[in-house]
Amino acid sequence: MREARSYIGGEFMPASADELVQIVSAGGKLTGFVLQVYGYWDMVAAFVLNGALDEALIYATCQEMYYQYAKIQPFLGDVRKKLNLPEFFISIERVIEGSKAGRERLSTMRNNLAAIAAVRAAQAKEAQA
Repeated sequence: MREARSYIGGEFMPASADELVQIVSAGGKLTGFVLQVYGYWDMVAAFVLNGALDEALIYATCQEMYYQYAKIQPFLGDVRKKLNLPEFFISIERVIEGSKAGRERLSTMRNNLAAIAAVRAAQAKEAQA
């Protein structure tokens, strides 16, 4: 799980629904990482939705879930259609987007990811020069 979280929290930055579908469908190590990490967070979110875990507790202690979700959220609708999986990671979506605080944190995480992407692009450009 540590290696999977390292990949998802680091270099994993899908730029499109097609790229995410390709990773999820490839069947290799990266597929396993994506399914392991997001499957874990979807399970945690399902526990919240079914009353086994307190939503405020998850909000206070699981910022990583919001960060990871922000990486796939823009593409999730298209990914669900392309994979014919309409409930793919639906519990994460319901928990995060189901509250004002969750939506605000998601917005912050998306802004952070945009800044990270800009830094990465600048580093890649410097490396080519």
